[in-house]
Amino acid sequence: MWDILRHTAFRWLFISSLISLVGSKIHRIALLFVAYQETQNAVWVSLILGAQFLASAVLGPLLGPLADRYNRRTLMVLSDLARALLVACIPLFAIASMPLLMVIAFLMAVFESVHYSASNSAIPDMVPESALDGANGLMTFVSRFADVAFVALAGVLVANVGPAPAFWIDATSYLIAAVLLALLPPLPGKAGKSNYFAAVAEGLRPLWQNPTLSRTIGTLALAAAFGSVEAALGVVYAVGALKIGVQGFGVLEGLMAGGAILGLFVTMPLIKRLSRETVFLLGLGTWGLFLASTGLFPFPVWAGVAMVALGILNTMFIVPARSIIQLAAPPELRGRIMAAFGATMQSAVLIGTFLAGVLEPRLGVLTVLYFSGIAVFLAVFTVFLWGGIPRLTSEARPG
Repeated sequence: MWDILRHTAFRWLFISSLISLVGSKIHRIALLFVAYQETQNAVWVSLILGAQFLASAVLGPLLGPLADRYNRRTLMVLSDLARALLVACIPLFAIASMPLLMVIAFLMAVFESVHYSASNSAIPDMVPESALDGANGLMTFVSRFADVAFVALAGVLVANVGPAPAFWIDATSYLIAAVLLALLPPLPGKAGKSNYFAAVAEGLRPLWQNPTLSRTIGTLALAAAFGSVEAALGVVYAVGALKIGVQGFGVLEGLMAGGAILGLFVTMPLIKRLSRETVFLLGLGTWGLFLASTGLFPFPVWAGVAMVALGILNTMFIVPARSIIQLAAPPELRGRIMAAFGATMQSAVLIGTFLAGVLEPRLGVLTVLYFSGIAVFLAVFTVFLWGGIPRLTSEARPG
């Protein structure tokens, strides 16, 4: 898998993503700390997180045509430069203003959406198809490695020296990432410059017209709407059900992130032996069963085992899913489809967060986790009964 880094363009994307994610993990902890410290009110924390979700879910699809019309390298560089400037504004004059922090968080998510659609639509142009799963796997590794290695470090940094240095570290990381991305070759979009809003609609249409895209994204969205209750209720599960405290919650989160890294070494061999479509459904369905087991067997040891398994299985379904979507999307629509995919998943997570808040007080955390996991499994099983994910042949593949 690591030999994919011999492809020069992908290597620069990989390194720049790692550097910017290090800063982003530190920044996220600092931002939420500042919001709570300055107000002693969790409402502002929720509003800032909500502003980020709103920008990704609503504006993501509207900005998708940019990645299909313009040079994707330029879009990624400008997105990182804009985020560096926005983060630098926080310690300079916005650290005590919650409305300004909310605006900055919103704009950060906007530029993150542009970067997401540009980078994900560019990966198939950087590596051959045989290396695409490995490339997506390495991008997943980058995110999970940053979770494992730098979230705890961020907490220590903010606690000991304050949030301002964390913001400067993040701004610097974006600047370095922008310089590295400038080393990429030109990555021009492949769409024409027709009416912009018609182009937005054109990018959304394949999500229900293309069977491969509709079943893949639809299955993931349904699973995320139920499965994301785990993220919302993780601390409640650890503190209230398992009685292992906040420290135990941190351990469980670390085990899941570590499992996601281990999942790379499981996923790649499976895709070679089976198919992307089979590994995707197998991983997601099994993920649902393990989620259900956390509600059925509320014991700390089993919870640790389940978190490792959930991390492994998360990689097992998300890596082939990205490859399936990238290959099924026509090249001239890839940026819009990736943006719509990202927005769909953000919306599903919002639904899951809402469900967690509504159901947990009425049913209890264990019941919610159990039925959410079963719902994920049933969604996958239904798709399997309908014939699974249509497999793309080289003849049927767009472009």
